Amino acid sequence: MDEETPKPVINPSDLGKVVVLCGSFPPMPCGVGDSAYELARELASMGVDIEAVCDVHADPVEPGDGPFPVHAEIEHWGFWRMKKLVRTIESLEPDILHIHYPSKAYGSGLGVPYLPMVLRSRRWKFRIVATLHEFRLSHRLRRLASFTLIDPCNALVMPCPLELDALIRRHVSTEEKIHEAIPVGPVGPSPDDYTDDRKNSLRQKYRSDWGVTDGQPVLLHWGTPSKSKGLEVLFKALRLLKLEGETPLLVIAGDYNPGENDLHKKLTGQPRGLGVFEQVKWLGRRSYDELAGIFLGADIGVFPFLDGFSFRRSSLVGVLRWGLPIITTKPDGVIDGLDMQDKVKFVARNDPKALATALINMMVNPRALQVARDAPNPMMDQFRWRSIAERWLDVYSRVLETK
Repeated sequence: MDEETPKPVINPSDLGKVVVLCGSFPPMPCGVGDSAYELARELASMGVDIEAVCDVHADPVEPGDGPFPVHAEIEHWGFWRMKKLVRTIESLEPDILHIHYPSKAYGSGLGVPYLPMVLRSRRWKFRIVATLHEFRLSHRLRRLASFTLIDPCNALVMPCPLELDALIRRHVSTEEKIHEAIPVGPVGPSPDDYTDDRKNSLRQKYRSDWGVTDGQPVLLHWGTPSKSKGLEVLFKALRLLKLEGETPLLVIAGDYNPGENDLHKKLTGQPRGLGVFEQVKWLGRRSYDELAGIFLGADIGVFPFLDGFSFRRSSLVGVLRWGLPIITTKPDGVIDGLDMQDKVKFVARNDPKALATALINMMVNPRALQVARDAPNPMMDQFRWRSIAERWLDVYSRVLETK
């Protein structure tokens, strides 16, 4: 059998300039913005000439002052007010424009979905790549906007094969252009930056601050609370556990504003109504440095997504990187590699009893919990930013070869 021909080595400097467009960028609360930033930072570290355009509420970065320049200049994302957006992108003279969609800052504005068409009408020759971070469960109007966005693009990337398959079924012309499924990587600090002594110290400190009793398990849910996160199911599972005499502490970290967000206000009252109020601790959005202590203080990550596990969930991956065992919900279809690991356990969606059973099986036996913590973590191999960035280099290189 012939040996497989090795792929040519891609020189990042041959790509020209890449301009990343993402409405929300740090410190704005948005998982898409966090992932877009991490990818851009990794690409910049590999030698790619990269700059970013984002909302005025993000932190601007001048050339030479950070890993890459950030132009936080856009105030409005509507179709009728996109002149500033178009002129900013054109002034940077990109060879590749990489659009991340959607992001929280865009709101319902249609400027970004129509941007590729507007740029093509102005006869700019740079290539356009879009990352579509969600599709299957999007509102139908957002799906229509997605079609407008991707038609003029040279390449389309989605974070999960299931999302990409769903788009192709609805929009078959996607197959006629470069299309890939590339996962998002972890957001937050890396455990590699902490010594064992520092990790132990942080774990003890945060558990003490939370008032954790000896032997009490700590469950962690990280990410902005939304309808798809399944927190209502998790609260009901806590109630079932309490009836069995188990009272773990649930720590919820992520952008949380019950004063302005109706869903967050509703979620705040549910633990009290179920009699588990004292077992739930809302941490809200915390700084990058605090996340390490939160991850280390927890024992099990819990993500009962109503739409199932997906590679687009950067919050889950961020917790998984710290070696915590994860309990989450089954995906819609088959994802390669999920049945070849023991770090992540899957339960039925929207099923408090199944979630409670999985939790109690892991919590009541200290040995079982330790085995889960010590289990190999092969899933992380495909979520490392360096390997993700290398796949993006390949996409960029192929895009430059298109007419």
